[in-house]
Amino acid sequence: MNQQGHNPHGEFQIFINTNSYKVAGPKISFEQVLALDNIPTAGIDLGLFDVAWKHGNNVGTLTPGQSVDLENGMKFDAGKSNRS
Repeated sequence: MNQQGHNPHGEFQIFINTNSYKVAGPKISFEQVLALDNIPTAGIDLGLFDVAWKHGNNVGTLTPGQSVDLENGMKFDAGKSNRS
């Protein structure tokens, strides 16, 4: 009964900045993405970071406090913004 790629409370394989991680679902937050890839945020305004995600034809962005439903194989690009 489990659909491929859909595993609401199990483990998901995702990629953050090309690094592979296995994480528990069903969601992942902006803050969790940054922490998982060891992106240093201590003492820095989180608004200065970008998190974009892609899965198949679906794309989106996360801002501080937001989360997204996980899917196996999701790709995240995360890091300090280029904005000044």
